[in-house]
Amino acid sequence: MRTLALIVSLGISLSMALPVPATADVVKLREDAPDRHVVVKGDTLWDISAKFLKSPWLWPELWHVNDDHIKNPHLIYPGDVIYLVMTPDGPRLAKMETVKLSPTVHVEPITERDAIPPIPYATVEAFLRRPMLADAKDLAAAPKLIASEGGRVLAGTGDRIYADEITGDVMKWHVVRLGTPLKDPDSGEVLAHEVTYLGDAQVMTKGNPAKLEVTTSESEIQMGDHLIPAVIADKLDFEPHAPAKTVDGRIILTVKSDQVTGRYSTVILNKGKTDGLVPGDVLAVFHPGSKLGLKRALTPKDGYLNGMNERGNNAVFAEFNNSGAEQMPDKPTQLPDERTGLVMIYRVFDRVAYALVMESTHPIYLLDHVRNP
Repeated sequence: MRTLALIVSLGISLSMALPVPATADVVKLREDAPDRHVVVKGDTLWDISAKFLKSPWLWPELWHVNDDHIKNPHLIYPGDVIYLVMTPDGPRLAKMETVKLSPTVHVEPITERDAIPPIPYATVEAFLRRPMLADAKDLAAAPKLIASEGGRVLAGTGDRIYADEITGDVMKWHVVRLGTPLKDPDSGEVLAHEVTYLGDAQVMTKGNPAKLEVTTSESEIQMGDHLIPAVIADKLDFEPHAPAKTVDGRIILTVKSDQVTGRYSTVILNKGKTDGLVPGDVLAVFHPGSKLGLKRALTPKDGYLNGMNERGNNAVFAEFNNSGAEQMPDKPTQLPDERTGLVMIYRVFDRVAYALVMESTHPIYLLDHVRNP
């Protein structure tokens, strides 16, 4: 069994491969941090980091492997033992030891897939293996279905279909149907589109038109549907860390089609590659603060219903017959935003990104802000 060393580095980064965070944070251990942790199947990097750190996104500041044959610091396997090493003189590299926990023979994992992931794979698998979003620029250049063999309106598995020009090297395509555009809540600009996955198709003949065969279909395929390159991004090859740049974004979609979401739910942000986001970035979620001091009752005409407006913002009511209302200021007072959770980026598009809710102290709402933790 391999024993890995976990070294506390107070402000000193030992992982040079990762970007430098936009703001310097001091590594603080949890009061109940264990001396060691035996990795078990089902653990994630986030789980382990949260056992030791008050701020789990500072994992790169804490983690160091003193074993040359481990190429990537996030490759930790079930059965590994992680030690927390502190010395009076500060951080020190620990000597690697071999610990035998049982008489059984330990077989080293032979593939990277055996390593523990940064986040629970099952919670994001659907968003990695099937297209649910497409960049606006990619859709603008995406081939479109124009006909099917035999002139049928609908197509399914085994049918031959035709698309406008396909001349490149891509031979396998996802068939998708254009859905709702995702717009920036501030500028109104279209950032990406929701798409419905219909099936897969294989190019038989390139050209204009190109001929394809539908290899799988989950729904009926119609003429006018789009083709996007079949890319399966099923690897979680990153570790949690603070963003390299300052981020100030919004949650523009909750995948459950609900305005409220919680832990291990996927949300979509209005920031992406062009904003410097990469998988593993951890962001804090902030709910807009309430406005106090109105000398009248808020009504549905104000966008409020049952004390909450359509964006999930709390409203504080001051009725005319409330004696305290007369003492309130004429102008509303804006309370500070409230931090309600943490999300981790796990898939990035040009201008939007998938993020998984890792922690939530309160419900997380559509249009909440996301910023550096």
